[in-house]
Amino acid sequence: MKKLFALLLVCVLCLTTAYAAEWREGLGPDQPLPGVRKLDLSKEMGYSYTYPRPGIVARNFCDVLEIYLPREDITLGTGHAHLYDSEGEVADIDFADPAQVELRLQEESELVAKGWGSGVCIEMHLPVSLAIGESYYVLMDLNCFSANGGKTSNYDLTKPTQWTPVLEGDFGISRLFYAAPPALPEPAEETEEEEELDEQEEMPEPTEAPEPEPLVPKYGPVPGDIIQFDLVLGGEAKTAVMFSENDSVYFEELEYTQSGPVTGTVTGSDLDWGVVFLDENDNTLQVIMPARVELDAEAGEEEEAPEEETLSADGETP
Repeated sequence: MKKLFALLLVCVLCLTTAYAAEWREGLGPDQPLPGVRKLDLSKEMGYSYTYPRPGIVARNFCDVLEIYLPREDITLGTGHAHLYDSEGEVADIDFADPAQVELRLQEESELVAKGWGSGVCIEMHLPVSLAIGESYYVLMDLNCFSANGGKTSNYDLTKPTQWTPVLEGDFGISRLFYAAPPALPEPAEETEEEEELDEQEEMPEPTEAPEPEPLVPKYGPVPGDIIQFDLVLGGEAKTAVMFSENDSVYFEELEYTQSGPVTGTVTGSDLDWGVVFLDENDNTLQVIMPARVELDAEAGEEEEAPEEETLSADGETP
């Protein structure tokens, strides 16, 4: 009996040691970092941080907003997140739409960087990427996501001061979106009276061309859709070169030496395109691939987890 008890005690100690090593110093989701108070996860959502925000700004390009939580019992709801700039609402993100919001387990590198043993990331894909130098804030409905079977909701992220994304950089891609091409107006058939009038008029009066309908950003681009964004050159970046390795996007102009609007056309279903930024000696500064999957390694390093002080001790997102 004593041997059995001793064996059980050893097993418990081994499990405790393994869990403590995984979370560092024995900390868990309710206290993921030393120096912060413990939380009752049945009543509070827990410690979280958002990307991007002041102190951990995105650089050069950003079309995804992220929420990191050191817990895995998260369920997406039916609420909406709302992104605003100085002029009004920029994006309405539906948490019930898998094309707009994804819930994933954090990768090992993300957990190691934060010292967390486990956790999830909520990715909100924007219909229009952030603009460099613009001021934003995010408001979220209470039922965007929840934990513990719906007992705890995302109340931490419902105030304008809680999440203010920032995108900065001397160069990059700004205000990127996809849109269906504008519909061409159908030519109107002339009546006999209009044809007679046309024949009588030697010099018809010039008419102003109607203004084109504004493009409406969309998710899920298909061949034939338009890509539009503002190209920003500055600092060390002197040249930008467009590319598409699988010819899924067509650009009329491939090389740019000045900032300005860029337009392309989607020609394939598997998007694979990007922009190379070069310095005055044609050395590569950064490669940005906005087709949702890949950002270059340098940008990924800049998006690493925050330092410990970025996690607030009261469980709210700073």
